[in-house]
Amino acid sequence: MTGPIYPMGPDRKTGKRHHHAPVAIHGDRVASPFFGFRYPLTVAAIAAPLFVFYCYPYADNGVMAAGIHSYLSLYAKIVGTVLSALDPSVVVNGNDVAGHMFSVRIVQTCDAMEVNILLAAALAGFPMPPGRRLVTVLASVPSMTLINIIRLCVLYWVGAHAPSWFRRTHETLAPLLLVACALVIFLVATSRAKPESPKCRVGAT
Repeated sequence: MTGPIYPMGPDRKTGKRHHHAPVAIHGDRVASPFFGFRYPLTVAAIAAPLFVFYCYPYADNGVMAAGIHSYLSLYAKIVGTVLSALDPSVVVNGNDVAGHMFSVRIVQTCDAMEVNILLAAALAGFPMPPGRRLVTVLASVPSMTLINIIRLCVLYWVGAHAPSWFRRTHETLAPLLLVACALVIFLVATSRAKPESPKCRVGAT
């Protein structure tokens, strides 16, 4: 109900006019981050160009392809450094991480960038103060990167010691755990965020 509300007339028995305290009347739309299309559209608007930028099939001899290869080589060096503490035979050559018992190649689908983009977009589009939004986005990316490095190290260990489980772990279990970790980070980051207050008008009855 959005029209004006008038005071009630006098009581027929006593002749006295009733007075009531003003009451808040909510507008037609309740503001909430998960109602309507505003939030998912905002997330899609942020994530879509990032996906295009990262997944676009750049020319092999182009600048972007060289940059992505350098990034993946750095990723492989980090994973190799962690694994070398457990397996001294591990060496890194480009984006290949190899040991005496197993080897892995770090490609674009191995860096959890898809999950990182979705998580960053979900946090960047969430209605919270700009400062908190920036902090949560900047904290979520390295957190997911650390989780993914652990995932790659576990995959190397599974490939070396339980090769029959490698494919199932790589294609099913590890991706599900990665998504679950991203969901936990999102819920923790937004648990104390104050949603936008619903619009109200004050009228008298």
